[in-house]
Amino acid sequence: MTNALKTTSLALAALVTLGAVASPALAGSAKFDSGYYITQLRYDGVNAIAADQVTDGIFRATVVSDGHQSFEFFDTDSLQPIKR
Repeated sequence: MTNALKTTSLALAALVTLGAVASPALAGSAKFDSGYYITQLRYDGVNAIAADQVTDGIFRATVVSDGHQSFEFFDTDSLQPIKR
């Protein structure tokens, strides 16, 4: 084997290894953006002060109404309230 071939083989092996390590990290990089949902709810007239992900399709918002805080659940895609 020549030195160029050895270097190329090592570089290729390093790329494959780094790709295998980075793939799981990149797959989980889609984080819940609570600020986005709070802003959207406020735009719709809901006085939200916090938002937390419950499942992939549902989030919980802390809503202030008449000076009292309560939890309300919303669909993440449509922002429609989920009735219990």
